[in-house]
Amino acid sequence: MSYRVRRKFTSSKFYVEGQICKIFMQPHYEIRPGFWIWNVGFAIGKSNRQINDWYNKRNNKRCRSMYKKMTCQRAGFKAIKKGFEKVLRMRWMIEPGDILLLDCTSGDPGKQFKAWGRWHRYHPEWTYSVEKLEYYWHRPPYIDDPVRKDFNIRAITPEDPLANTDGSRYFDCFRVEPKVKGKDLSMSQISNLLSPILTS
Repeated sequence: MSYRVRRKFTSSKFYVEGQICKIFMQPHYEIRPGFWIWNVGFAIGKSNRQINDWYNKRNNKRCRSMYKKMTCQRAGFKAIKKGFEKVLRMRWMIEPGDILLLDCTSGDPGKQFKAWGRWHRYHPEWTYSVEKLEYYWHRPPYIDDPVRKDFNIRAITPEDPLANTDGSRYFDCFRVEPKVKGKDLSMSQISNLLSPILTS
């Protein structure tokens, strides 16, 4: 029996030096049947209403003031660091094969792109587009992983949710079971399981 996973908008709020910081995660569009890209928004503001107006692109003074600067001076680097850690924890809420899209929509997108890039060296599995000023994270197993052909995927959260998912950590993000229970695995199926390890 198959079922359709319901993907829901979610957000998380925290404070840095008296400033309100908020992370938004919203299913954006379906790239293939059953696989979605999620839009990630990150903002720092004076009030929850101002941040919500910015995310919902309201045409008012509160919203326009958010575009004038990437972060407030009081929060600065601490907020960006904590915001990225929040994203790393929240990413486990999406389905295996889905993709997070972190774009740069501040008043200075280039500076914001560079700020997020500070953590790329520790998380090389994140891909990016310099032209679009966007970062992407694919939740394992990837859409085109051959393991999906013969196995059902069960999502799990790794022991360290902040760690990268590069190399062998890729396999700490999910468990598999044969689609046909009680059937011995063929050499082709075993090869599909091992191929990501052998080629990494």
